Amino acid sequence: MGVERQKRDILSVTENWKYSLPGGVLAAIFVALSYGDSKPSLSLGAVFFIGIVVGFLSKRQYGSGKGTGALTGLIGSVPVVWILGQMLTATSGLSGPAWFTAAGTIMTVFIAFCIGVFGFALSALIGEAGARIGDAITESNPHPQRRQNNRS
Repeated sequence: MGVERQKRDILSVTENWKYSLPGGVLAAIFVALSYGDSKPSLSLGAVFFIGIVVGFLSKRQYGSGKGTGALTGLIGSVPVVWILGQMLTATSGLSGPAWFTAAGTIMTVFIAFCIGVFGFALSALIGEAGARIGDAITESNPHPQRRQNNRS
């Protein structure tokens, strides 16, 4: 029984990646474009809407859209690293006594780490919320083959 569960878990992971990887890359492109257009704000709306599509497709193909949105969100949040890089390069301009520069750099690294964790977690949450909505849309509109099978 344990081996069957492991095989099922492995299959569900690969099923999630089938839609999450291309969806996440597409979301990352849109998030990066939105950041490039409207610095300094970052919009994760693309992660949400692509999460809906990914959840919908995953539910129709595999019967469950759970987990696909979180993976899509994590991949789609890669542009957060761009912001973190800009934060860290801003500290290179610090001047003053050595203790001040060291404290400022350490504090910036800590804040950048916290913002990075928050950005990735928020994006995964938004993507999963979108996927759950896509999953619910699929349940309200059953697959045509399933409707035909129910009539028979």
